[in-house]
Amino acid sequence: MNLELNDSMTFPAMLKTLQEKLPNYKIELKKNPDTKFEYIQVYKSAYVGTWIRVFPKKNRVMLIKTIPSTLARAFFGGLIAIIVASSGQDNLRKEVGEVLKSAFGTKEQD
Repeated sequence: MNLELNDSMTFPAMLKTLQEKLPNYKIELKKNPDTKFEYIQVYKSAYVGTWIRVFPKKNRVMLIKTIPSTLARAFFGGLIAIIVASSGQDNLRKEVGEVLKSAFGTKEQD
């Protein structure tokens, strides 16, 4: 899912909004040490998560399905975990997208 980026959609603002609206999930700002990009990780379970990345040049906020637990990815393998958790990941991504759309007045991008 891609959302249109607007000026109010900063990492601190999105992090605060998500923590308020989704208090049952673990939500944290992370930084990839190798490629130096930042992202927000919404962690529902070891197999169900969403990354939120910002691409300013494309005016895009991308919501990406992920398996948040490195141990789960390593132990079960990415393919098996993706098959098992795919519908849960889709539901979480939609839920996070709706929160961001309503809080920041943005819409989906093609």
